Amino acid sequence: MKSIQERVEAIAPEIRALGHEIHEDPELGMQEFHAVALLTEALEKHGFAIERNVCGLETAFIASYKGAKEGPVIGFLAEYDALNGLGHACGHNLIGSLAVCNAIALKDAIDEYGGEVRVIGAPAEETLGGKVNLAAAGRYDDLSVAMMAHPFGRHAASGSMNAIDSQRFEFFGKSAHAAGAPHEGINALNGVLKTFDLIDALRQHITPDARVSGVIKDGGKAANIVPDYAMAEFYIRANTSAYLIGFSEKVKNCARAASLATGARLEITNFEGWYDDLHTNVTLSDRAVQHTKEFGVTQDMERYDSTASSDIGNVSYRCPTIHQWFDVTGDPEIGIHTEGLRAGADSDYGYEQMFIVSKAFVKTAEDVLTDPEFLTAIRKEFEETTADVRNNK
Repeated sequence: MKSIQERVEAIAPEIRALGHEIHEDPELGMQEFHAVALLTEALEKHGFAIERNVCGLETAFIASYKGAKEGPVIGFLAEYDALNGLGHACGHNLIGSLAVCNAIALKDAIDEYGGEVRVIGAPAEETLGGKVNLAAAGRYDDLSVAMMAHPFGRHAASGSMNAIDSQRFEFFGKSAHAAGAPHEGINALNGVLKTFDLIDALRQHITPDARVSGVIKDGGKAANIVPDYAMAEFYIRANTSAYLIGFSEKVKNCARAASLATGARLEITNFEGWYDDLHTNVTLSDRAVQHTKEFGVTQDMERYDSTASSDIGNVSYRCPTIHQWFDVTGDPEIGIHTEGLRAGADSDYGYEQMFIVSKAFVKTAEDVLTDPEFLTAIRKEFEETTADVRNNK
């Protein structure tokens, strides 16, 4: 069997061309048809079986390669959606390309040791969160591990991300002339305003990590008409899904109380789904960091705990998961969703660092395939640390 170095370097030109082409044709979430075609064609060419339209999502796919012997199932997660107006300023062109590189480079080990490798592509991480649908359908449940790495301004170990719930509150009242007969109306806007007031009162009784932010999307049509419809949307966040479950219910109760007080009928809609907090499997992460340094990264790679949210959190409560970060800019001051990150996501430096991470991930996956004690430790940590949310959601 060729060395990991040889396997990754043999496909590096092909993978780099793949990443560049996706970068040059940025597609928004649920519309990533070109990116998916490129990724699946590359995998098919290397002997992977492709399942398309997973969970009814046109741009979701699962590519799999099985060995002759049973063994662990390695999952590499692919993202490929872009940002509106900023293109691949989050570097998802590299995330998808990295997953393909990892999987192809791991094939020799699958042939040698058994098991299976999958690339699981989910659309719209930036908006609707395709991984939410796949997780709810159990498409990650049989993975021994799930791994991905995200472009960043430095190398860092997988950490945490906040859980988030998105709630839309629509109030339905009764219109009336605001001067001539206001007593005949039911003011839907008052329902929205009282919701904001009650949420503000709630803030002093929540943990410091918890956040709730909202905007009024519709507050009426004219000042002399009692609004018969008003609507606001809120993002509700917390460090853990376990806390967010109760916190989100309290926020919804604020809207329910406002409805009762004003007489406006309330409809509540979860408009962008629920993202669990990212629960990093530290056992798996520590090994991946160790190998990343062995293959040439000299940065400290401290754990990065982000206040942002991602649908990978939902994956992390289904199977042992890591979300590592890798440098594509050489400048820690350059954040994601910036012009600098977009440039780094198609730079010589960015690809060079991506291939280092690929070698490290392939090595980590081979450890999972060949070391039963390592896999047992990974699974034990997963079972012990995620049971609360898995049993209560």
